[in-house]
Amino acid sequence: MLIRAFCPFDTPTSGEHQMSNLTRFSILSLAGACLSITACTSTQSRNNDDDATSYAVIDGEQVPVPNIPMGDRETIDAIINEGKNNSQVMATITEMCTTFGPRLTGSTSLEQSQRWARDLFESWGLQNAHLDQWGEVETRFDRGPSTGKVLMKNSRRRNAEPSVVREMEFTTLAWSKGTDGPESGPVMFLPKTLDEYEQNKGKYSNAWVLIEPNYAGRGGVRSTGFLMRERMDERAKIRAEHEKNKQMANGQAEQVDPYAWEGTFDYNGTPVPATLTLNEDGDTPVGSMEIRNFSEGPIKDIKRDGDTLTFSWTHEMGTSNIELTFDGDTAKGVSRAASGNEFALDFSRSSQAQADAEQSAEDTDRLIMALVLDENPHGFVSSSKDERVWTTSSNNWRERKLSDYPEDVEVNVRQSDYDYLASRTMEGVDLTVEFDLQNNLAAGPFPVYNVIAEIPGTEKPEEVIIISGHMDSWNGPGSMGTTDNGTGTSVTIEAARILAAVGAKPKRTIRFALWGGEEQGLLGSKGYIESLSDEEKARISAAFVDDGGTNYEGGLPAADFMVDYLAAATAPINGVFFSETDGKYLDVNIRPTGDKIQTHGGSDHAAFNRVGVPGFFWDEVGRAEYGYGWHTQNDTLDLAIEEYLMQSATNAAITAYNLANAPDLLPREGETFEAEESEPTASADQ
Repeated sequence: MLIRAFCPFDTPTSGEHQMSNLTRFSILSLAGACLSITACTSTQSRNNDDDATSYAVIDGEQVPVPNIPMGDRETIDAIINEGKNNSQVMATITEMCTTFGPRLTGSTSLEQSQRWARDLFESWGLQNAHLDQWGEVETRFDRGPSTGKVLMKNSRRRNAEPSVVREMEFTTLAWSKGTDGPESGPVMFLPKTLDEYEQNKGKYSNAWVLIEPNYAGRGGVRSTGFLMRERMDERAKIRAEHEKNKQMANGQAEQVDPYAWEGTFDYNGTPVPATLTLNEDGDTPVGSMEIRNFSEGPIKDIKRDGDTLTFSWTHEMGTSNIELTFDGDTAKGVSRAASGNEFALDFSRSSQAQADAEQSAEDTDRLIMALVLDENPHGFVSSSKDERVWTTSSNNWRERKLSDYPEDVEVNVRQSDYDYLASRTMEGVDLTVEFDLQNNLAAGPFPVYNVIAEIPGTEKPEEVIIISGHMDSWNGPGSMGTTDNGTGTSVTIEAARILAAVGAKPKRTIRFALWGGEEQGLLGSKGYIESLSDEEKARISAAFVDDGGTNYEGGLPAADFMVDYLAAATAPINGVFFSETDGKYLDVNIRPTGDKIQTHGGSDHAAFNRVGVPGFFWDEVGRAEYGYGWHTQNDTLDLAIEEYLMQSATNAAITAYNLANAPDLLPREGETFEAEESEPTASADQ
């Protein structure tokens, strides 16, 4: 990447500062070109030096800018000019995504990209640029180029070679075994009955076995990853537990716990297995609850009112309040997070007869799988139930040793590819499927990092504003890690470059952080905040996170007592970036949310909020559809929208600079945030 040379902390010449706005914007009008690769960003701009035309946006309405002193006008103008007319943000994201590709936590590509980012910060004169270690991973996973093909003979000649008739889009779990080079074979259905297995006995060797999808189920594309990780471990257990299988074959039934209720925790349409153990026989009820691969522990404050039971459950991500209504051998209710989010719970208590019947069916399924595994197929193929394929990790990825990873492979293909394989196979078409899965696992441990750099404050260097995004991504085949979160990473890097380029001298320190481990449960930001003393935490004015894709930084949720500060800090960006495509200015709306910051727990800002430090997740506003690329094969460079990234980087720089020069730290009254439950499967990865 070629970047214009400059002395990052030299003060611009007086001539540069004395250039009138009329002259500056006349030059911009002459030089204004179509900057965006997707839309032409207009050079029209409101005159932000004129206080009469400047405005803030609060709760969707243009209002006068709150009268709170912020950064000096000359530096703000220079930031805007640099961000609009010398933007490097697309060059940065292009270099990162094409040079390093997707950046899984603990992978070689993430570590290399982190060193590259650190070196960029150093080259611009930022201070204390370093890799900040937050932990280790036991096994490194690097995904090489991978392919999936369907081959068929298109000629009646006896010796004709099959040709490729379809290229598939697919993924496998991160931290899972791949193939030993290209492995091709016929397609077989996983048998449903022992009779079906007997009819095809011997045909599963070196085959690719189709796992029947449940298209009628509620869970969408995200549920497939959870099912894959469960199947991965289940297959390993079936292979290993020979003695237990013998006991099952001899009909030795497992006894039912009379106090156990089995059921599900509904996480946004994905039913996650859950178990409630409740003993009310004594004077004081006792019990526990487990959500599989999330957390387990005792329940407290158990109170019964007729058929309604309430209790609290403390787990790794906070405390949930549970309310259940019992009806015979069933119980239904909700788990309420402190933020108000609700997740449905559904339990039932099995009789011994029911348990025996369920075990019998389970034993049959396990026996069928054991027989198929004995034939050593190439692997299994499942459907994503969508045209997107969603990448996630295997269980216990952080602690699992190389020797503990199962050998059996499962490939998750997009729905149209699965349906093609299934329909052709049912028609009796002679298909060959070939997968080449370069999944490379290496024994560790390997250190894992954040990237930290800063512009020291001139008057109050111990007080800090944090601008950040997570640098890690998922690394499914096809993905470049662009919108989750190459965009937030490049915006953070570009904000640092802009402030260095204009020689900004903030009174407080502006710290830039590129987090690792976000996708597996905010691990890097948690590790960072846990490394700070209480005094250091108290001196963080605010931490901002850009992690919502390629749309622009269009707003913030804020506790009422923070609104004026944030409105004044973001006001200079309003009326500056006009999108010809959207037909509007890309302004920043400060949303009052009452006495606390009403936000979610799904990104790195939550790590700060949970310890009382104001953390903000930028509202991403714009025309991009985030879900299209999010964690899927579609997360490629062409999704990045340059005009939005330019606005975001400039806005981040202005906001940080203004808060760094405000009279005080961002107002903070008591608790600023109430923790909410996070995704069980993400937390389980910790």
